[in-house]
Amino acid sequence: MRSLIEINKVNVKTTNNNNASIENEKNNVGLGGVGRSKKHESADKQVAGEALYVDDRASLRGELHAAVGQSIHAHANIVSMDLSAVKAAQGVIAVITVEDVPGHTDIGPVFPGDPVLAIGKVEYVGQPIFAVAATSFELARKAVKLAKVEYQELEAVLTVKDALAKKSFVRPPFTMKRGDSDTAIAGAEHQLSGKIFVGGQEHMYLEGQVSTAEPTEDGGMNIYTSSQHPSEVQKWLLKY
Repeated sequence: MRSLIEINKVNVKTTNNNNASIENEKNNVGLGGVGRSKKHESADKQVAGEALYVDDRASLRGELHAAVGQSIHAHANIVSMDLSAVKAAQGVIAVITVEDVPGHTDIGPVFPGDPVLAIGKVEYVGQPIFAVAATSFELARKAVKLAKVEYQELEAVLTVKDALAKKSFVRPPFTMKRGDSDTAIAGAEHQLSGKIFVGGQEHMYLEGQVSTAEPTEDGGMNIYTSSQHPSEVQKWLLKY
């Protein structure tokens, strides 16, 4: 069986500084793509603008477009929600809240706690609280702005420092520890102290977040989604 990585040893002392020889040895490192720069298999289509994304698909006859009404507060109770003007808006076919979801309402992909639509309370600005289906995306977006939502604002925890002080955690704390770090640092010859803040960063997607659902003749549903995890999408749809 061939080794996954085949490396021809380079003895610098005997090459007489022959850079070409060393470079040739470097090129022999790796089997297939291991240790080498390889072009992404879809790079040509993406760079040329020829990659076909979900949003590039032709619209189906009778296709509806969705938009969501979003929270304007970081933390608040929802006191009341008047969606009558939304339902009466041009092009609107349906309006739903979490009470209209017949199945599972928590869509947390790994841990629970991520409702598909807000349940009595909002916990971040932009959290979806209701959804609209209309004959065009533009009409759906205009309709959600007509909602009248009354909130009872609650104290918002907006910094890591405040979250630590109030013990307001997204998940229970988890610590990996070996030995007595406090004693080791106290007895160290050299010590360095300071603070570091790491903000969460997401890479830039080439494709927008979009999905289309197409009913089948036997009561099923074909889903075209920009998700990188189609099996997860399928699992959550089966729970609704």
